[in-house]
Amino acid sequence: MVNEALQRVPNDNGDKYIDEVNQIRDSLAVMGNNSTAFSLPQPHLQRTKLCDMEDKELEPLYVKRREQLKQLVSSIVKPKIVQGRTLNGKDFVSFLQQILEALNKGEIPSTGSLVEIFNKAILDRCLKVYREKMDGLGLPVPVDKLQKLHEMANGDARILFDKQHFGKHHAAQSALKLEDDIKKVYRNLLLANEYQSSKLCEARFSECEDKMDHLQVLKLPSMAKFNAGFTHCNQSFVKECVGPSKESYERRMSKVCLLILNTVVMSVTKGLPVIMHLQPSFQRQTSLLLFLFLVAVILNFVSFHLSTTPHDEIQLLLYWYQIFPCRLIDLFWYLMTLML
Repeated sequence: MVNEALQRVPNDNGDKYIDEVNQIRDSLAVMGNNSTAFSLPQPHLQRTKLCDMEDKELEPLYVKRREQLKQLVSSIVKPKIVQGRTLNGKDFVSFLQQILEALNKGEIPSTGSLVEIFNKAILDRCLKVYREKMDGLGLPVPVDKLQKLHEMANGDARILFDKQHFGKHHAAQSALKLEDDIKKVYRNLLLANEYQSSKLCEARFSECEDKMDHLQVLKLPSMAKFNAGFTHCNQSFVKECVGPSKESYERRMSKVCLLILNTVVMSVTKGLPVIMHLQPSFQRQTSLLLFLFLVAVILNFVSFHLSTTPHDEIQLLLYWYQIFPCRLIDLFWYLMTLML
């Protein structure tokens, strides 16, 4: 009977009075499970005049049950001890009056509010545990790594909450509040990680772009400079560009690599007019060198498109130059210099 009486009443319309009654039910439910129920009938239909009525005017069954209730209370009640002494009836009434007076003035918090305050302190501790674990991860990081740490920190915070929370109904509300707070912190971390990743990748990309621009304006291509430029861009970009922005900047790096290939081809074709003014024997030798070099560039271009990531493309580019065409282009331009 007590459990049924303390069940929350549905309040779909958001009535504040029903909400207040539900809070009273919650407070009574938290106080303990050792409760005894005693049913009393309605004393009279005119409830507003009950204080002015005598017992003979009330419902006889009500009067009978009321006396039974008095006997039940006196049989289970324990002496109230306040400030080290047992209260008699008059002292106890005075003590109750003081409590009621303080309650009416709002000086004594309700059981529900005490539970809320207690659980709020626990929520703050749990959220602090989550923040400390997440703050230990320096941004930017890959999204999957951030997600993994979030799940671990969230699990630790929930374990701490489950160990320390108080009250069944209030604990459910506090658990939802903890979940919302953690989601807000995690969303902010995702945004911060994306910003830091974009900032770092943009810096590395700009450095590589500047180096490639410098290589394009060289009058005579130098493979040593090409190799150094490619290697530096590859190492710095792969090592330092991390996080959610890496994929988009990898595509941009691919375009830069394509531009480099185009620059190399254009540099080689500048030697065609020179070949036409050479002696026939030198024309055949030089044309063969030029043909072999262009074949190597085409093979390089095919390998470039078959690769998956920019740093792989750069490695392939360096590989082709090192095993075959790098020596050809150096030899080619050396011969051009001698014959001019």
